[in-house]
Amino acid sequence: MKRENRSLKLKAPRGTRDLLPEDMYLLRYIEDKLRGVFERFGYAEVQTPIFELFELFALRSGDEIRNSMFVFETGEGEMALRPELTAPICRLVAEGKIDVMTKPIKLYYIGRAFRYEEPQAGRYREFWQAGIELIGPRHPEADAEVVSLACISLEELDLKYNLELGDVAVLRGYMTSKGVDYEVQNKVLSALDHLRSRLRKLEVYSELLLKENDAHLLSEVKRFLYPIELRKRRLRAKVEENIPKELIERLEPDSRIYKLEELRVDEVREILKRNTEDLKLMEIISWCYEGLRTSMGTLKLPPDVGFKLLEALKLKSIRAHEVLEDAKEVFKESEEALREIERLNELIEYLDDLNVKGYVLDLGLARGLEYYTGIVFEIHVMGLGAQSQVCGGGRYDRLIAEFGGPDIPSVGFAFGLDRLMLALKMKEIYPKPSVPMVYVAPISDDLRGAALKIAAMLRNAGIACEVELMRRRIRRALSFANKRGFPFVILIAPREYQSGSVIIKDMMRGTQELVSIKDVTDYLRSRK
Repeated sequence: MKRENRSLKLKAPRGTRDLLPEDMYLLRYIEDKLRGVFERFGYAEVQTPIFELFELFALRSGDEIRNSMFVFETGEGEMALRPELTAPICRLVAEGKIDVMTKPIKLYYIGRAFRYEEPQAGRYREFWQAGIELIGPRHPEADAEVVSLACISLEELDLKYNLELGDVAVLRGYMTSKGVDYEVQNKVLSALDHLRSRLRKLEVYSELLLKENDAHLLSEVKRFLYPIELRKRRLRAKVEENIPKELIERLEPDSRIYKLEELRVDEVREILKRNTEDLKLMEIISWCYEGLRTSMGTLKLPPDVGFKLLEALKLKSIRAHEVLEDAKEVFKESEEALREIERLNELIEYLDDLNVKGYVLDLGLARGLEYYTGIVFEIHVMGLGAQSQVCGGGRYDRLIAEFGGPDIPSVGFAFGLDRLMLALKMKEIYPKPSVPMVYVAPISDDLRGAALKIAAMLRNAGIACEVELMRRRIRRALSFANKRGFPFVILIAPREYQSGSVIIKDMMRGTQELVSIKDVTDYLRSRK
């Protein structure tokens, strides 16, 4: 019986990709630029294991986080490929491996991380991060330095960016004054961040419709609106005594979303605007009437607190001091919130001192991670579509203590290197790979050993070189050297080699010289 001859087809796992030489040149270029800036600010590099105990990440986010991670069982318990690097750095400090008595502690990292999520453009399951953690200071000038460092890093890469700055301490201060439990605060801030992202998407769709109105865009808008519409219908079908009837009745279903292609642009934009208000209303119903799941059971946010938090979404402008004045009015009943607003005002002054300009102060910015306690910020590079965010960070003053370490405040950020690579490619920034200085080519077969000896001599002297290994004829070897961009070619010719010399061809000038073998190293060094 004949065995079937099957060719095995292997490919990279979904959500990963192979980095070819040109990609690695770009990645190393970015890493070198960031290292230079980080070290200029006094940060020292650390590296942590690529996998950690799963408990390290579940401690803050609960067991449900396993669905978005690569988790595996070992004889020492459950392990997980790290989804980010802040928690491992905090674990490192909590273990006592860093002297916390000498502050500030300035650490930076560059490494791979992993997430088990649906891959998207610019969002992979295996990705690279670079970031810093400033451990010790709790004052606004420390926050200002960290924000400035992130901006300078992007300027070093010649990228234009938009900085958005928020401060969850203001919102936490208000909720604390209203007696809201800290865990509930975490859930609300996470939900607020998700709501803000969805509201932004509605704005983007509305703007795009003014420029284009094709079937693909309308199909995307439909897919986004469907779950919102379904939730509206479910809520209206509910008979819930604890949800005020007037709130439910404000959620009017709109069957027009199923036939957007038949509507005028202004009608579609009107639907988007209406769903903006409906999303906010449904969030209030979720927080205040359906309740939030916590370790203590389902807890509800007081309605007046919920509506007040939604007002924070309007506290957004490039005129930072105006935002602060409006915030004082919104949160005037809360001494805790007003105290945080004053501290935020101090931060704004320090950012001016550091020449950080043109950013948007957005008090609705919460970010998705629950451990933030103070400032939060995001940086976007335009032209990357939905994946425009290249940097995110903020203050997390409780995390190290929650991992069993000292109660020590911290602030930091992380860059997504994959997105920085996309941004540089978009700008057609392709750093040139380093080419060895010399290409050594024998003119005849019997001189191949001599070519290897010359190459060994150069390498021992610290001069990078390559040898002709394909046994090309000299004309083709010179053509290859020219294509690769070698500055010099050493030609090993029979008569010259016998007399103790080689021919050195300057590929840029098109000239050549006869040089004694004993002088080749000095000659090349003088031409660098």
